Amino acid sequence: MKVRVIGVPSAWGTKELGARRTPGLLREAGLLDWLAAPGLQVEDGGDVPVPPQTEDDLWEARAAAQRGDQALTTDFAPDLIHLDEVVAMATAVREAVAASLRDGALPLLIGGECCLSIGVGAALAQQPGPLTTVWLDAHGDVNTPETSPSGLITGMPFAAYLGHGHPALLAVGKGAPRPAPEHAWLLGGRDLDPGEVTNLASFGLHHLTLDEVVAAGPEAAAAEILALPEAAMMPPEARATAREVELRPALLRSRVYLHFDVDALDPEQAPGVHYRVPGGFQPGDVATLAGYLCASGRVGAMAVASANLDHDRDGLTVAAIREVLVSIADALSLAD
Repeated sequence: MKVRVIGVPSAWGTKELGARRTPGLLREAGLLDWLAAPGLQVEDGGDVPVPPQTEDDLWEARAAAQRGDQALTTDFAPDLIHLDEVVAMATAVREAVAASLRDGALPLLIGGECCLSIGVGAALAQQPGPLTTVWLDAHGDVNTPETSPSGLITGMPFAAYLGHGHPALLAVGKGAPRPAPEHAWLLGGRDLDPGEVTNLASFGLHHLTLDEVVAAGPEAAAAEILALPEAAMMPPEARATAREVELRPALLRSRVYLHFDVDALDPEQAPGVHYRVPGGFQPGDVATLAGYLCASGRVGAMAVASANLDHDRDGLTVAAIREVLVSIADALSLAD
């Protein structure tokens, strides 16, 4: 199996420039080495082109975020901040992911903000067959211009991915069908705006809370998402053999897009993110969940998003990301 790492050095959807540095810093920390596993060919696809950005560009975003904090209880529909730049970034991501898929390489996106997934979804939607989406995040990311308290697009990518939101964001998909919400899963959302609570219900996607995933266990959560039979609960080594005979019909049901926002983790374990929310998954839980998903052989694209290593402490966030990616690499080597 070939894996292509694609960097997305963008902070246009958020309010901190450190997001731009995430792909480079993780490469320096050993990203490509973390993905080394038997049978995997890992290549660095470089970074997608992103409009240049400086600290001066972020003042508008920071002011919008402050206004949003003050407007949570009002009817407030602000203009979207840096819409053109986010669309340009997402379009570049769409083209890079599409090229990776054409080349037979599994795309792994590394970026500092979740808006990159607007482009990933646009590329995947142009592929045949159904798509299951697994979105690990402390936030819902399902605001629309009508429900956003700030106008920051960082709160909207999952909604746009599913076909809800500003026409310019939806146009990145070039008219391709959107992923079905009944096969879309938000895992661990624990900081939701009031409008997001409404949108989660009206969009029809699944939401497993942190407590629900932990109570069931990450293996059981993965099996539920994939709609796999009991054999899916085997250890990965045994399942890699069993899948050829027992799991093949289920495994062909759909591809999987795995989106991992690092703030899904407990900030005590991963402080290097934009928006720290108390609680969260332990790195080992996400590593196990991602490993089971990848061992199914159905993962068609992945993203690690919203790390801001300017806020890291003692290398904790880097270590947590490494734990998840090593698990993913080991599982992919079994699934190949």
